[in-house]
Order: sequence, then structure tokens, then C-alpha cells
Amino acid sequence: MKYSLTTLLAACTCSFGLAAEPIEFKTKAENVREMSTDRPDQTEGAFTVPKGWFQVEVGAVSYSQRLDTDFRDESLSFGEINFKYGLTNDVDLQVIWVPYNQNRQDGGPEDENASQAGTGDVVARVKWNLVGNDGGPFAMSLLPYVKIPTATHRIGNDMWEGGLYLNTEVDLGGGFTLGNSLFASLAVDDDDEHYLRPGFTAVLGYDVTDKLAAYAEIFTAYQYDAERYWQTALDVGVTYALTDNLMLDLSVFWFFRGDESIQPLVGFSWRF
Repeated sequence: MKYSLTTLLAACTCSFGLAAEPIEFKTKAENVREMSTDRPDQTEGAFTVPKGWFQVEVGAVSYSQRLDTDFRDESLSFGEINFKYGLTNDVDLQVIWVPYNQNRQDGGPEDENASQAGTGDVVARVKWNLVGNDGGPFAMSLLPYVKIPTATHRIGNDMWEGGLYLNTEVDLGGGFTLGNSLFASLAVDDDDEHYLRPGFTAVLGYDVTDKLAAYAEIFTAYQYDAERYWQTALDVGVTYALTDNLMLDLSVFWFFRGDESIQPLVGFSWRF
């Protein structure tokens, strides 16, 4: 009887082992969903990077010039990177960093020229898709983040900041999509005091072809510097998919309320 019981247990164990599915550490290429990025608009995406995959979103060049001053006030950045990893099917980890920033003023308020250059802060984020990651007309995600003050002095504000995004996307049909981000941040003003900075974005996207897409967006966020106001922008841009896992982008942001400025940027995203 003892021998028979042992044999039975061994047989069951063997059968279970043969029947069990192998652990999948990386989603197979044929099963991955369509590539989705957080750039180039200011609305965060509702979809995550598939499990076990990496995604690199790079702002190759970004330029900004103030429009509401009598002197030249501009900034330039190279190589901004958002490095993502699909931790599970519905959660990805993200790290954002800008290796080079330059701010320049010519003929400022005191008729002085000033220029600062250096690296940017590190931003750590986690995106969790709540619904719609793998199908359906509606998707939603949560995106908490924290900004770690690693930037060169005067490039950053040397302060910790953080916040939370709630992102949605709706398939409107006919090639149109509507995306939104509702967010609240713990930001820092000119007196190095923290304040609550709520904001909202809405982006309308359209698939021109299977590879080419365009978007128009409105962005607004509460700003508290020397005074309080709602920073508002209108944005337009295009993306072009070279492959299923490589996408180019070009955008222009126009901040017409608050600190008025124009900001063109170009970049790419690569998933592997």
C-alpha cells in the first residue's frame, strides 16, 4: 500500500508538471499589443509596455523661446529619455532624465546676460493600467511619480516634487481617439514653497494612414510663481511608425497664457 501511494503521488506530480504552462517572462512578439507612447504630446497614455519588454522614448531636441519678454529668453535640451520596462501585463516602470539642458537670457531685466547648462532631474514613475489594455473602446491608467532633485544647480530647483495622473483614452471610431489626463502635483514656487498644482489635458488624435497620425491638444495647469495663473497651451504634432516598434515624432507647443512661449520638439520611440 505504501508503495502504491508513493507511485500514485509521483504520477500525479509528473502529470501536473507536464500540464503546467511554462512561466512567461516576456510577452511573445506575436501577442504584443500595438505600440503606445507618452510622447510627443503632454497627455500621458492609458496603455503600458507589455510584460518583459523595454521601451525608450527620446526627445532628441527640444527648444523653447519666451514670447512675452523684451529680451531673449530661451532654453534648449538634448536627449531627454523616458526609459520604460513592462513589469507585468498591466504595470510598467519608468525613469525620465535629461542629460543636457541650457537656459539663456540676453539683455534681461538688469541688462545682464545669463546662461546656465547642465543635467536635469530624475523622475521615477509607475503606470498601472486599470482597464482596456488589451482591447475595447475605453482605457484608463494611474501614473504616480516623484521628481528626485539631481539637476545641476539653477537648472533645477533642488527640491523634491511629485504627483498623480489619471489618464483615459476613448476610441471614437473613424480613426479618431480622445485622450485625457487629469493630474495633481506637489510643485514648488519661486520662494521654494510647495503648493498644489492641478491640471488637465485633452488630445484629439487621428490616424491619417496606417503609419501616419496627427493630433491637436489643449493643456492647462495651475502655476504659482511671482503670481498665480493658469498656464495654458495649444499643441499640434504628428507621428510616423517606421515599424511596429519604432516611431518618429514632431510637435509644437504654444503656451499662450502665463509664461507665453513657443516650443518645437522632435524625437523617437523604440520598443524591444
